[in-house]
Amino acid sequence: MSFKRIVLINQRIVLSGIVCFMFIVFMKSPAIGMNQVGLYNAWWAEVINSKSYNNPFDFNEINLEVTFTSPSGKKVNFFGFYDGDGKGGQSGNVWKLRFMPDQVGTWSYTYSWTDGTPGGSGSFEVVDTGLPGPLKVATDNSWYFETSRGTPFHFRGYDLHHVGPEIHTSTTWANASSTYINIMTNKMIARGYNMAMVDSPSNSGSSRSWWKDGQKDVFDLAVWRDYEKILLHAISKKIYVFPFDGFVSQGNKGHMTDVLIHYMVARFGAYPSYMGFSPTWEWTDIWSASQVNQFMKQVHNWHPFSPLLTAHDCAKSDFQSWLDFSMRQAASPSKPTRDIFSANSRTAGQSQGSCNTTGGVAGAFLNKPIIGSEEIWELPGGNFGEPRNKTEVRRAAWGIMMAGVMPLYSEWTKWSDNPGNMPGEPEVRRMFDFFYSKTTYREYQQLNSLVSKSNRQVASGKTGLEYLVYDENGGSITINLGGAGGTFDLLWFNPISGATQNGGQVNGGASRTLHSPFSGDTVLLLTKGAADTTPPAAPTGLRVQ
Repeated sequence: MSFKRIVLINQRIVLSGIVCFMFIVFMKSPAIGMNQVGLYNAWWAEVINSKSYNNPFDFNEINLEVTFTSPSGKKVNFFGFYDGDGKGGQSGNVWKLRFMPDQVGTWSYTYSWTDGTPGGSGSFEVVDTGLPGPLKVATDNSWYFETSRGTPFHFRGYDLHHVGPEIHTSTTWANASSTYINIMTNKMIARGYNMAMVDSPSNSGSSRSWWKDGQKDVFDLAVWRDYEKILLHAISKKIYVFPFDGFVSQGNKGHMTDVLIHYMVARFGAYPSYMGFSPTWEWTDIWSASQVNQFMKQVHNWHPFSPLLTAHDCAKSDFQSWLDFSMRQAASPSKPTRDIFSANSRTAGQSQGSCNTTGGVAGAFLNKPIIGSEEIWELPGGNFGEPRNKTEVRRAAWGIMMAGVMPLYSEWTKWSDNPGNMPGEPEVRRMFDFFYSKTTYREYQQLNSLVSKSNRQVASGKTGLEYLVYDENGGSITINLGGAGGTFDLLWFNPISGATQNGGQVNGGASRTLHSPFSGDTVLLLTKGAADTTPPAAPTGLRVQ
């Protein structure tokens, strides 16, 4: 063999060694995560990036970009996030990918970093485990919600946002999940509720919050990880949650940054139960509508899973490009929500700031879902014009529900002598049971003109087919059935005890006076066809369908 040939062979060996060395040093980082996940559940994986960055939370400096490909070939672009050591520790080189698949089969993904750091690829299987998936505006009636599978969602709302401040005073958010989950389990889930308005560690002035040491763009990973335990518990129990305080508390308006929005979408966006990304509570106190539009359009543009978005207590017409449901506050010191009339309208309530005069719900959203987020907080002292006892809670809840608004109950423990066990809660639960087992409420319109307001009555229903009347005083109910022919079956319901009684039949075609078998508050249901006299069963589990 010639000397020249030996040199060439040796050069190839050296070059091969260099290539192998380069491959070992710069090879793509493998993703370690789930090989299989349920349809509409949160898939996750973690990858390693050992480079040092000034602020790995800031997507403007460094971003982990991912493209997911569905079994049908649809491509979905998303992004990951920095997660310290991956276990709540602040320091480390772990990054996370999360995704919520909406198709069964094999999904693939590729990822890379914006600074050119090599990424990688992988795949996972999606099987149907029965999760209902995220909520969306219903197709049968846009006043309500349905699941991703197209089945009606029968809303049972419970307010847990007051739990957050109490946790702040008793412990720290870095170790708060067990307390929060215990309250959610025993006070909400055990009673059959399926929707929670929640608080979050959004106040940088508290002992622990989203932010590390009050910094605007550096996050406390122990707090984020602990809060996620609450969201994961909600998913496991098929509970939906939306925030009272949104991204930031009012005292922290300067902390509302693109970095926070981007990071929260990356971490929480894949959770099917987390809906209603919202800027803060009464946003009119601190921001203009154009500022809120800027924030929430970013969420809408960055979020790949079409979440339901909202703004607390002031849904302006300007928000039509992104707002999906309204949070309404009808209660106020000048207009208390303590009877069947005070919130018995989709336009009821106080005006928030310069928002409008329809309880914070602009006309553009009156035919979209409305949650009465601050209307039946049970406060014995009567703060904010809220109900003071179980009678007022019951009457307000029925009035709200009969207006096609979804009432959200709260045991407001801050001003309560009986925290967590207020007497008004069973009244609300009994109302939900009746509506969801006895009526076709999703087809109702208000029909108050058929009964007497002076006799403390409201009515809703389907003209000619079904009528529901609530009477605060009991005794007799006169209802105008002049526009309805045929025969109606009568079912009397006692909203105080839950008792029912068959009332026989009555002919339509004229006004009819009917006499309640109960004293005090009374509900009357008139239906064409056989009346169902089976008492509504107490909830044994969630009513998510």
